Amino acid sequence: GLSPLTDPVVTPSGYICSRKLLLTKLGENGGVDPFDSAGTRRLDESSLVELSNGGGNSSIVAAPPRPPKATSLPSLLGMLQNEFDAVLLELYDTRKALEETRRELSGALYQNDAAVRVVARVVRERDEARGRLEEFLREDDAARRAREEEAAARDASSAAPTAVEKRGREEEEAAEEADAPAKKAKTDEDEGAAVAPPADLTKIPAADLSAMSATWKILSKGRKSVSKLKRSKEETAANEATLAKLEEGEEKKVNLGKSSAKAGVLCMASLKGKDGKEYLITGGHDRTAIVYDIASAQILATLSGAGGDVVAVHGMAFEGSLLVVAGSADGHVRAYLVPLSGDDEPSSLGSAEIGSAPVDVTVHPSSSGTEDARILVASLGGTLELWKPIGEELKLMTRLESKEGEDGHKFSSGCMHPDGLIYIAGTANGQLIVWDLKTQAVAGTLKGHDGNSVDRVAISENGYHVATSSSDASSPVHLWDLRKLKLSATIAPAEGFVGPVTSLAFDPTATYLAYSGEECMKVCVAKEWDRVVCTLVPSKGAGGKKKG
Repeated sequence: GLSPLTDPVVTPSGYICSRKLLLTKLGENGGVDPFDSAGTRRLDESSLVELSNGGGNSSIVAAPPRPPKATSLPSLLGMLQNEFDAVLLELYDTRKALEETRRELSGALYQNDAAVRVVARVVRERDEARGRLEEFLREDDAARRAREEEAAARDASSAAPTAVEKRGREEEEAAEEADAPAKKAKTDEDEGAAVAPPADLTKIPAADLSAMSATWKILSKGRKSVSKLKRSKEETAANEATLAKLEEGEEKKVNLGKSSAKAGVLCMASLKGKDGKEYLITGGHDRTAIVYDIASAQILATLSGAGGDVVAVHGMAFEGSLLVVAGSADGHVRAYLVPLSGDDEPSSLGSAEIGSAPVDVTVHPSSSGTEDARILVASLGGTLELWKPIGEELKLMTRLESKEGEDGHKFSSGCMHPDGLIYIAGTANGQLIVWDLKTQAVAGTLKGHDGNSVDRVAISENGYHVATSSSDASSPVHLWDLRKLKLSATIAPAEGFVGPVTSLAFDPTATYLAYSGEECMKVCVAKEWDRVVCTLVPSKGAGGKKKG
């Protein structure tokens, strides 16, 4: 079964073997005959006798037989399988090396791209610094020349005035006194033209937009500080422990002066005065707005005059007074000035008819006083309007409308962004209209609540999260990401026995969200919306359903 030798030789001891193998062995053992058991007989190549395997014809060499493993079909299949496996292993190793090379190349390209971006940023900052330096040098040179000219003018005018100059001055003063009545009339005429409503109601007047933008710069810095606020685990545990203690506290009832026949609070707003006190503004079925001093537990003012249920209230604190705005179901908005001293009575700043019931009224944070107050009103008719108290009435400055189809949007709620340049209105068909007040255009539209009316809107103090709810019991609370304009989470109040959600509010640090219904109120953690840290259930005798 073995293959025949191709170079057979015979040793002196009579053994037949391969010349090549025998010479290799002799080279290893120093020329000793490997077949000698004593190991003393010497053997070299000249002592070997060559044999012919060609049958007398040494040119004919017999072909070696096929190896035993390739003499059957199963053996051949086995050999092919082994070759195939070896190829697959090699292919796997090659692909693995290719993937590793690709990763290294990707990392190198990313690092190169990052380096290019850093270099571009550094170059841009360098150019900006150079530009600011050049501008500073130009301003400094201009200021220096102005100072020199002013000094020269002072030197020239240091001499005493002559008699002619004195007489000329006296004549000028007499002429100014004679023209004073005409100048006063012209000034009054100019002021009347300044407060007149603008011709284009689709645009916010430039002066108002400038004041709103300046306020936005200030408020956005505060919002960023809130968004960067980080609490330790100990602080978080202490805050949640304080909230948990509320569940063990006693319920305090407040008498807002509502008559038993027309009881019911429909809306409320809270604000802090310049004196540090906190005030609560409420409106309800009795067609009045109540201003309540929380610290003294006393009613500060009762504001009447509404022709229907007061459905929206808001306010802003000024030095020594409060500006209160109330919207009623008869389609009117009224502004009041409430003094904080007990001697003066509240006064009306004016009223306006907006055509349909308001769903939200907001005093814009850029308002610096009653003469410069800006009031935003979102109405059931689908309009967002800007009003200002001028004289003894409210004047319309801007009207924004978002139309969809023939009937347009029907607003059902609204809320101002903490920055003051974004306003979000909820619609009766489950949409959120995001207004950009800087451009007076719709920045985005969000759809949710399965087409049910969006009845409550709340925006977190950091400006990132928007919470909305519907009075439909089957509709969960929706949490939206305002940066990406998409739905980020939902909360099902029915699972927590809250009932239809009637109010929403974030805390000033944007850490917690409170939502309440007819059954109870819950406080959950922002970004961990399903984790409830506090549940407040009203006592049995609280009386009726709670709204607002």
